[in-house]
Amino acid sequence: MSVKKSSVMLLAIGVLLSVSLIIVAGQPSFAAEPEYRWRMSQIHPEGSDYDIRAKEFARKVFERTNGRIKIDVYSGGVLGDWTEVFEMVMRGTIEVALQQSNANFDPQLNLAYYFPYLFTTFEEAKKVYGPDGWTFKVNQELWEKHNIKALDVLPVGMSGLSLSKLPDKYDDPTVQKGVKVRVMPIKPCEWTYEALGYIPTPIPYAEVYTSLQMGIADGQMGGPPFQAWQFRDVQNVWIQYNDYVETWWFVINKDVWDKLSPEDQQILTQAAQEEARIQWDKAEQVDEEFRQKLKDEYGWTIVMLSDEQLNRIAEHVRKVVWPKMEEIVGTDLMNRIYEESGIPRQ
Repeated sequence: MSVKKSSVMLLAIGVLLSVSLIIVAGQPSFAAEPEYRWRMSQIHPEGSDYDIRAKEFARKVFERTNGRIKIDVYSGGVLGDWTEVFEMVMRGTIEVALQQSNANFDPQLNLAYYFPYLFTTFEEAKKVYGPDGWTFKVNQELWEKHNIKALDVLPVGMSGLSLSKLPDKYDDPTVQKGVKVRVMPIKPCEWTYEALGYIPTPIPYAEVYTSLQMGIADGQMGGPPFQAWQFRDVQNVWIQYNDYVETWWFVINKDVWDKLSPEDQQILTQAAQEEARIQWDKAEQVDEEFRQKLKDEYGWTIVMLSDEQLNRIAEHVRKVVWPKMEEIVGTDLMNRIYEESGIPRQ
């Protein structure tokens, strides 16, 4: 080999080494072994928005702690039903979860699960569930009573009711519709849809499709238009009642949380807030996409209530149902809800 060729090859090798060193220098330096390795439960299917949000949360925490905190995400409910996972996070058997509150475990947690007409619009919901919102702050306190730290909350969408046919006076809660609707098997849902003029029938979600097919119920509530899509072959109408927003919370066992440095706590909080912001920004659009699909692809009747109609319905439900809510959540918490929300007692 000529001297000239050798020089060129040596120069090329030197350039490659220099580039490699620059690339390596720009990469984060991860710990050889994680200082903390946690399991995270989330029950939604792999590939869903909530699976993505959970995995992005875990990735950001891993990278921003330089590999000191490794969170393994288990999707699809493989670690247990969400009602079981609540207690496992409380005890620290599972460290982290994307989780609903278990109101059957503590009735006050209805505020984080199902509490009708705290708001009537998506913008109001986004405000009160934001990190500075009153609902968010009160819910954090309620979670902590059970040794769980709530970091932030993801919305699924704004709830409504799917039906086999449109009832008369659907916007007048004082009129009895004579229509049986499936409600989640918790008292606040029964009370709300009874106050709306329907005949509430508590049915577990796993049995809803068969119940609609067999005529045990004529409609179903409990989620946003995405949930109605699951029943697109056996229902024909969607009414956007906006009685609540279904929410899932980034939570961590409080004992695990307390062992972290303030810097690591901030990393977890920020990662959760970023993922929550992404979902809040897209949830309303997702609701509209599914309403449109139901209308265009399956010929559903879609009813969007006006602000005036929603406010009239909300006032009626608050008058009828909120006194009953006070019986299960207690006067102290109910006083705080009236005070923080600015909604007067009726």
